[in-house]
Amino acid sequence: MEIAKRVFTYRGRSGEKIRPGAGSVNVTLVKGDALLMFDTGVIRGGAFRELEARVSADGLTLREVAWVAHTHCHWDHINAAGIMRNRFGAKLLAGAADAPCIEDSERNFRGFLSDFGEFTCEVFPYPLALARFFIWLAWGPQPALTVDRPLVSGDVIDVGRTVEAVALPGHTTGHMGYFIRDAGVLVLGDLIDFENSQGMDLNNPRSDFGAALRSLECALALEPEVIIPGHGAPTVGRAEVRKVLNRALDGGRDYPSRIRAALGAHPLRLKQIARQVFPDVSFSMEAMTRMLVVIVLLHMEREGQVRRCPGSGSPLWMRED
Repeated sequence: MEIAKRVFTYRGRSGEKIRPGAGSVNVTLVKGDALLMFDTGVIRGGAFRELEARVSADGLTLREVAWVAHTHCHWDHINAAGIMRNRFGAKLLAGAADAPCIEDSERNFRGFLSDFGEFTCEVFPYPLALARFFIWLAWGPQPALTVDRPLVSGDVIDVGRTVEAVALPGHTTGHMGYFIRDAGVLVLGDLIDFENSQGMDLNNPRSDFGAALRSLECALALEPEVIIPGHGAPTVGRAEVRKVLNRALDGGRDYPSRIRAALGAHPLRLKQIARQVFPDVSFSMEAMTRMLVVIVLLHMEREGQVRRCPGSGSPLWMRED
């Protein structure tokens, strides 16, 4: 679908049910002297073949892609990058802080879940081998990749049109957005996700609540006409874009007060807090919701708003009034 002048975006798949191809991300192409691609989606479940067919229907071909710019390192965003590199000769770009994870699949897995340390068993109370299996089932193995050009904020990608890399950390440390200035389009990656998350997407050990708040403010300051998230529908029109970004920002700012209200006068464990703050979460989204809550709790702990109580088993959290 051509969402702006010579900017084409292709909606990904829902991640609500764990199955091959689930959660494959939105993919965007910018047409200049060559094609620039943002994220690749996954190969499982025919997701990549489906993408090729939809691109072809728009009169384009993935063979024209010179560069693939990744928003961040997670499997659902990079899984088909091996095909783009090895079959079509595309070069890979990514934020400098996320590039090492793209190039090291084990480091990437740890940053996806097990680097939560003492909280890992609380956010995912099952053997880690099961998490590896779910990732393999839904997205496929991570290909061996090399990032040809690590990016920092302000770097420009030139394909006959100027595309600016914009650091939008929060979901991961090296998370990048991309601003196609002549079209007013901002590719957001997983800075927000209203399809699989609660708006502000903090679902892994490298998420940072404070950084995500600042990144949302940065995105608003760019005043884009169109935003394309990693998951879910794009938003068109400056007023609607501001509404969506402010919804994510206001919701995120409210997380600490909701957690404090859940704690009340009695200490609670992570699972109990998550159920009170987000009571209507499906089973497949429980682990990601607990990750979000623990990321906010750790921020609140640093700010002196909550503390962990000594005791047996998983930590009890209480308000620091």
